[in-house]
Amino acid sequence: MPQARQTPRSPKLAPDSLTQFRGPLVEGEEVVDSMLTGDLTGVTARHLEVARCHLLNAQLIGAGLPRLVLTDVLVENSDLSGADLDESSFNRVEVRGCRLSGAILARCSLRDVLFVGCRMDGANFRMSKVESVKFDDTDRHDADFYGAELEGTRFFDSDLSGAEFSKARLLGARLHGSTVTDVKGASSLTGAIIESTQVLPLAFGVFGALGIVIDEEREQGER
Repeated sequence: MPQARQTPRSPKLAPDSLTQFRGPLVEGEEVVDSMLTGDLTGVTARHLEVARCHLLNAQLIGAGLPRLVLTDVLVENSDLSGADLDESSFNRVEVRGCRLSGAILARCSLRDVLFVGCRMDGANFRMSKVESVKFDDTDRHDADFYGAELEGTRFFDSDLSGAEFSKARLLGARLHGSTVTDVKGASSLTGAIIESTQVLPLAFGVFGALGIVIDEEREQGER
């Protein structure tokens, strides 16, 4: 099986040709070649398709956007905290300086996606399929990757403390520069690539997953 590209492809955008989107977002709508800004908090629109667009300073807190399709999209300085993006599809997408705390991205398909400088604590990526994706300088503490396919994913200089990786697949994934303290499901990191400073923090997680107990007493109850 060929390995995924290490560097995500950038969105294909023509910034000078974008027109301001006036809304509202409607279920099943196709939004193309548009600039989306402003307060869209709590909006609900299933099966929305967004292509060749720029989301800038957009407020999508708690938005209900399951099965969202993003293609060739740049998302900057926007807030999607608590947004429901279940079963969505991202292709050639860049997300920069955004907040996705507690966002639901379970069962998603992400291909050629770059997250940079984002806050994504508690985000849910359960059972998602990820290909050619890079998380760079992101806060992912307590994020949930249970059962996700993360082969070749780059987690660079990110906070992964307390993240859940049980039953995930991380063959060839790189975790360089990232905080890996108290990672859950550490035994699922088979095939991942780390740097020397991460050995000890991950070792404790692996010991815990295997039920290995560290106890200085040779005999139970020894004083």
